Amino acid sequence: MQSEIIVTDSLTKFYGKIKGIEDISVEIPSGNVAFLGPNGAGKTTLIRTLLGIIHPTKGTARVLGYDIRKEINQVRDRIGYVPEFDTSFIPDMTAMKFVAFCARMNGLSVSESKQRASDSLYYVGLDEERYRKLGTFSLGMKQKVKLATALVHDPEIIICDEPTNGLDPTGRVQMLSLIRSLQKNEGKDIILSSHLLRDVEQIADYTLVFSKGEIRAQGNIKELTAEKRSSISIKVRSNQEKFLQRLNDKGIESWIDGIYIESQISHDVEKEIFKIANETNADIRYLGNRSRTLEDVFINLFSKEDLIE
Repeated sequence: MQSEIIVTDSLTKFYGKIKGIEDISVEIPSGNVAFLGPNGAGKTTLIRTLLGIIHPTKGTARVLGYDIRKEINQVRDRIGYVPEFDTSFIPDMTAMKFVAFCARMNGLSVSESKQRASDSLYYVGLDEERYRKLGTFSLGMKQKVKLATALVHDPEIIICDEPTNGLDPTGRVQMLSLIRSLQKNEGKDIILSSHLLRDVEQIADYTLVFSKGEIRAQGNIKELTAEKRSSISIKVRSNQEKFLQRLNDKGIESWIDGIYIESQISHDVEKEIFKIANETNADIRYLGNRSRTLEDVFINLFSKEDLIE
């Protein structure tokens, strides 16, 4: 199996003077990969550029070895795309006819399209509803139909753009389970684009973190969230500000990180922390090393202004 499914070289897209993505040079590995970042960070622009829906301003990319500028049909043959929005749905068409139509658009014969449509709808759990009109479907069912259309031509890569948006908890669990099974049971390479940390943590092994059209971080999630032992975590129930100020006054570099205070590790630092807690009447509830989460990584990479945008 090819180790990198997508390779980009200075891939850039501007909409007039507005930056979509800029100088994206990455090697995306096979497996479960996530594009993570706030809305408007450039994730969808990259996806649409890889699919040839929009053309890059400069740079290029190869998908499974095929050049997106010169061999876009071969690229599209090998990708199944689950878009964020469902504007292509025809309300009076049945799910079966719609998915079969998508199969025909991918070059399958009439008989093969019908068989593949039936198989795909069965796989996503819509076998009994396949002859119902799309206009009667719930949002969760429509998301499953989109996944069925992405599967119908048996692609090697499945790209899911915000697949759980608007779903209730049950629908979200079902969708994530289906996506996971595609890699585990069917051997598909998955790219999940999302701003939802919980979805990324459940699906991905590798992530690219986007901000303002650029990649801020990338790597194996276990490596990104590995413990950093340069500081020790403290959680206090009372007098936090006074406690923090006294730590810094004593030369123990400390700062707020969510609900914790982080203090730079140094000789006898724990002894000093307990001493200062006693002096300031700070009730220590936790002291030690803590595992980083993807949320910690995300927050540390972005300023408050980034997250608000």
